[in-house]
Amino acid sequence: MAVITHLVGIAFGEYVRYLKYIGAAYIIFLAWRILQSSNSAKEDSRDCTFWSGMLVQLTNAKMLLFDLTVFSTFVLPYSNRFADLLEVSAWLLLAGPGANLVWLLAGSYLHQFFARYGRKVDIASAVALVLCAIYIIL
Repeated sequence: MAVITHLVGIAFGEYVRYLKYIGAAYIIFLAWRILQSSNSAKEDSRDCTFWSGMLVQLTNAKMLLFDLTVFSTFVLPYSNRFADLLEVSAWLLLAGPGANLVWLLAGSYLHQFFARYGRKVDIASAVALVLCAIYIIL
C-alpha cells in the first residue's frame, strides 16, 4: 500500500493537495444532501425481473474488479492450471450471489429501522460524513 501511495504521490504530487479539498467539499455536499432529503420513500411501480437482475450483475463493476483482483492476487501468482482457475471460478460463483443474499436480508431488516428512525439516521450519517471530510483536510 505504501508503494502505491508513493507512486500516486510522484504522479500527482502537485495536485494531491487540491484534490483533497475537492474530495472533502464533495463529501460535505453529500452530507448536506442527506440532511435535505425527505424521509418519504418513493414508490416505484416497476417490477424487478430475473433478466434485469442478471443484467445488473453482469455489468456490476465492483464484482468484475473483485474477480480480477482474486485471480491476479491469489491464483495466477501460484498456479496457472485450468483446474485451479475453474475451482476458484466456482467459489466466486457461489460467493457473489451469497454476499448479495446477505446484503438483501440485512437490508430488509434495516429498512424497518430506517423507516422508524429515518431522520436520526440521516443526521448521524451527515455528521459522520462531515467528520470524514474534516479528517481528510487535516
